[in-house]
Amino acid sequence: MHAPGDPGAARSRPRLRRAGPGEDTVALAFVGDGATSEGDFHEALNFAAVFHLPVVFFVQNNQYAISVPVSRQTAAPSLAHKAVGYGMPGVLVDGNDAAAVLSVVGEAARRAREGEGPTLVEATTYRIDAHTNADDATRYRPDEEVTGWLGRDPVARLAAYLTNTGQLNVDVEAAVAAEAEDLAADLRTRLVAEVPPPPEELFAHVYHRPTQRLRDQAARLRAETGPDGS
Repeated sequence: MHAPGDPGAARSRPRLRRAGPGEDTVALAFVGDGATSEGDFHEALNFAAVFHLPVVFFVQNNQYAISVPVSRQTAAPSLAHKAVGYGMPGVLVDGNDAAAVLSVVGEAARRAREGEGPTLVEATTYRIDAHTNADDATRYRPDEEVTGWLGRDPVARLAAYLTNTGQLNVDVEAAVAAEAEDLAADLRTRLVAEVPPPPEELFAHVYHRPTQRLRDQAARLRAETGPDGS
């Protein structure tokens, strides 16, 4: 979800309670380092902190917003440090350490569920590939930097940890790979078989009560595409 939308979703939790189970609902907002330079991000943090909302803001800091390095985006010691200005905890974690991320996010979710308010988590990682196939990343970052981060592969690190603690062996790895392939094949089959939603659904669930502008846009779409959306 987007950062501005998640505090709103979290604030609607009393409605979820009236509709059914929802007491443990926590909104988790995933954003990149580049998004922290946007005004919406700061509005979302301020709103969540003021209203003490159950939100976890997860910043995946992959070091570059397309070609702009983090050093050109903030003067703060870290992106997590920004939390201080909003009166919420900020936690910096190695984003390539799956166990550490699980622990930090788990604690942030616990705080949210127990009414202790939002948390900002910054997970440091790296974008190994170019931003898009039209992006030449060699123009703004050295090969040595990429090589250094390749040695911190999170999948390899997790596998090494599980192997060293006796939780992973050749048989377990083969079983997990087979289960993952079956799951992926099943998802692909079901997605291909899904009927596309009607175009008018684009306007649903935007606001609790649709605005007049949205109603007008939906009406124009119906007039252009017909009742069946064709």
